[in-house]
Amino acid sequence: MKKVAMKNALKLTLTASLSLSALSALEFGSMGQVSTSIGGAGVALKQSAWGVYYNPALLAADRRSKVGYSFGAQFREQNLLEALTIDFDELSRIASTLDEKLLGKTSAGGAIAGGAISYKPNGGSTVTVDGILGDVLGDLLKVENGGTLDDKKLQDFAKGLGCGTCENKTGIDTIAKELKEQIEKDNKIGETLQNKLAGAAGKKSPLLAEIVKNIDPKNIGGLISGALNGQTPNMEEILSQVGEITLPRGADSDIDKLIDSFNVLNNTLQSNDLVLSSQNGIVVQVGGRPRTKKIEADGIGELSVQEIDSGRGAVAVAILPQIFAGVSANLDPTHSKLIVEAGGKYIQADITGNGVGLSILTDKTGGLTAQQQFKNSSIMSPNAKHELNATTLALIEVPVGYGHTFFTRAGDVHIGGAVKFMQAFGYRLAETLNFENAEISMPSTTDMISQQTFAVDLGLLYTPFFAKKLNLGLVAKNLNAPHIKMNTGSDIILNRQLRAGVSYELLDFLTIAADYDILPNNTLSVVNKQSQMLGGGIIADFKYVDFRLGAMKDMKSKAGEGAILTGGVNAFGFLDIAFQYGLGENVTLYGFNVSNYMAIKVGGQFSW
Repeated sequence: MKKVAMKNALKLTLTASLSLSALSALEFGSMGQVSTSIGGAGVALKQSAWGVYYNPALLAADRRSKVGYSFGAQFREQNLLEALTIDFDELSRIASTLDEKLLGKTSAGGAIAGGAISYKPNGGSTVTVDGILGDVLGDLLKVENGGTLDDKKLQDFAKGLGCGTCENKTGIDTIAKELKEQIEKDNKIGETLQNKLAGAAGKKSPLLAEIVKNIDPKNIGGLISGALNGQTPNMEEILSQVGEITLPRGADSDIDKLIDSFNVLNNTLQSNDLVLSSQNGIVVQVGGRPRTKKIEADGIGELSVQEIDSGRGAVAVAILPQIFAGVSANLDPTHSKLIVEAGGKYIQADITGNGVGLSILTDKTGGLTAQQQFKNSSIMSPNAKHELNATTLALIEVPVGYGHTFFTRAGDVHIGGAVKFMQAFGYRLAETLNFENAEISMPSTTDMISQQTFAVDLGLLYTPFFAKKLNLGLVAKNLNAPHIKMNTGSDIILNRQLRAGVSYELLDFLTIAADYDILPNNTLSVVNKQSQMLGGGIIADFKYVDFRLGAMKDMKSKAGEGAILTGGVNAFGFLDIAFQYGLGENVTLYGFNVSNYMAIKVGGQFSW
């Protein structure tokens, strides 16, 4: 076992998770391009080469010799991949980002574009407010760019708002403090100031205007007081004065990125999961005994020709390398607040309807300090105990199947069975870590448990005498529910699976099919612990090419992939491609917006 130090625990957690060979849920799955492209339906599909996987009874229903090969991958994601793109250092620099956007201060302390006003607080040296905020305050207080704010201008402005006591005060910081106190007593003064400030800001900065509109009017004086506090203004100080500001979406692209990061982090806190799988295989089906004709003579010298069918179906063998696993970061529920340290202060972010609310944590008298609040409740606290859980299961499955037909007056009854030899490799990882200083144990090949086991599948397919183009199928997989041992001492049970299917040949070249999981299947996912698929589609099979289209849905999934569109095309047998694409939630990765569920398979099949 190798220990790896993590500078950023969550980010490396996710990266490490992706290196666990492969990640996905253990479900009924899909094998081959045909079924994959028609909503996963295969239990009653005669023409598929993968009868030994979907339903061994199909080996009796279609006795032709067949060869098929398939390679592919699938992934399902919930609130985890986007977390890989979060710049946690940028989140911690949120106060300095706002300094640049609103106060006109660069990270090096210099001024950026915007107007400037100067003033001299009581007994202090001259202070300059520059940048966008200086520009807005200059317009509001009638101070020209580069001009100086004096007592008279501020007194007149305050008096115009309704602060009668402000004209009796002297000193910029004293007048600003009096204005703030009067606003807290009289909400009308605050509303008047808010409207004037928002109007002035709207000409200079949509971001600042939207922030002003969302400040509680009784706290709006804190924005003026914070800017004219006798020191070089900074966002931490203004936040302390205002209490809380809301960063709106759409006013500034850089702020939008911060909002998106907080939203992703918040969603990850609620629920997260990542699943990937790779199901591959090669199948060979040896044709069963064809119908034969027998000539018989009766006692009076007449001859008759009878068609004889012993019912003997095909035999199939396959090699199916598959990987199933699941990974989830379980964040400490006692440390689930979005609090970041910024310049010695602690800023808490709260998700709102269309933005993020920011507030400065303050020391509570007789209670916890801001630092203690951060350590006791922040997701980024060094005291947090976040957990990484990952399970990987690799299977090399070798099924051998046979099908047989019984002819009855009610119709043809096809039965089949398959015995599956399995070479299994299992590994489970559970680590406790945090953002401050953590290590993750990266697995090596010697950590994985290797073992051999077997499973049994039984299938049934019924073709009614009154509808020879209709097929009704039922399959029970893993009847003996084999156990796979893990390195932690626990077992993974390959649960029994029961699926029904139907197909109907509308025309010689047109077939429809559908499948449904009668029982839900267990998975390796921490969030989506069960799956139950319903899906189907249509096949247009011509001489040299065929087209397929379908849809499917996991009735138990909480990942939000919604309805899954499926499709595929085959050319000349050897070139076949199939896809599945969720129409529900999307994930944005480095500017690309894609579905949180996708699968693709390539391969081919031949029959004769």
